[in-house]
Amino acid sequence: MGSALARTRRTDIPATIDVRPVISRADMVARGVSRQSLYLWYRDREVNGFPEVAGRIGRTDYWYEDDWAAWLESHLRERVGTLTQVSRGGDPDELVDADEAARIMGYASGYVIHARRRDGAFPEPDDVRTGGRGRPAPVWRRSTVWTAADSRKPVGGAGRPGASGKPAKPHPYAGDPRLGVVLAILQSGAEPSSLRLASEWGVSQRTAERVIRAARELSDT
Repeated sequence: MGSALARTRRTDIPATIDVRPVISRADMVARGVSRQSLYLWYRDREVNGFPEVAGRIGRTDYWYEDDWAAWLESHLRERVGTLTQVSRGGDPDELVDADEAARIMGYASGYVIHARRRDGAFPEPDDVRTGGRGRPAPVWRRSTVWTAADSRKPVGGAGRPGASGKPAKPHPYAGDPRLGVVLAILQSGAEPSSLRLASEWGVSQRTAERVIRAARELSDT
């Protein structure tokens, strides 16, 4: 490629190309980006603007680190805009059930809230009331729901953690709001359409099929 490539065997000194620090796919994964996301981003770079490879050192492709970091920040900022809109009205201390929490967060039903709670993506209730048929019904303060909404991560974001020390997901798509949508559809007795969901989510039909399969497996447990 005609670039001046430099690399040292010392791991405490980063690789450089044209005296600029560079980053490999493995480095990106170590910073919390999934390999699948990297594959899709690079495949669709003509559309999403993912940086071109800066050069190769040995058998490893590298990207300029500052270009990649700037692109990732911009990409995630745009993805935040895909999150459902949050209703901010009402008393922040008022206790609401799962159905109302779902409405606040723009979800299809309270089942999404329960699914996200099981995945560890929604907080434990602030209190428990007696619901229908005398069963315990969890409730949350509106302020708790707003905080949970603000802490959401966009679908298709940075992906699973790499070498960050964080626990692995309990199952595929854990914490993914798409999983809750499919679970709600299955609970209603309807048959989820991978083609329609893929169109709504802006993903491939194969990805939608994987989410549906994960939801079916979870609903059977």
